[in-house]
Amino acid sequence: MLGDSITGRGDWKKLLERKNILNLGIDGETTSDILNRLDSVLQIKPKIVFFMAGINDLCTSVNDNILFNNYIKILEELKSNNIEVIVQAVFCTQMKTVNKKVIEFNILIKTYCEKKSIKFIDLNDYFINENALLREDLTTDGLHLGLKAYKVWAYKIKQYI
Repeated sequence: MLGDSITGRGDWKKLLERKNILNLGIDGETTSDILNRLDSVLQIKPKIVFFMAGINDLCTSVNDNILFNNYIKILEELKSNNIEVIVQAVFCTQMKTVNKKVIEFNILIKTYCEKKSIKFIDLNDYFINENALLREDLTTDGLHLGLKAYKVWAYKIKQYI
């Protein structure tokens, strides 16, 4: 599991009921940060990487081209090391202005994944309300997820393991 705090705050071994899961999500990380530590991920030689990142870039107005290019570099580096990559859409938040960017970025990255035959999972339909905001019962602060959301997330990705 590779990403930022959204990934990092999940207890993936317990959620996925597997001991061979590593949680490489780190609070506050941008895609630039993940790109800078990618060598340490490659040293582990994972078979599969579930990847989601970008919310910190989108919340801090990182240039869209930088965000997209970082994503592509991360995905290409993982694939070139014979790692199966499963990209997960960035989750919406309770902030409408951020969600507009999230939705636009998810469309962009989904299109890229389709062209490159990379699996892409979008769980936002399970997590948002009728106003396209992260449901209150699934979040601790409008951005981060609560246990109920992690359980749904884990249930949905178990089929890929």
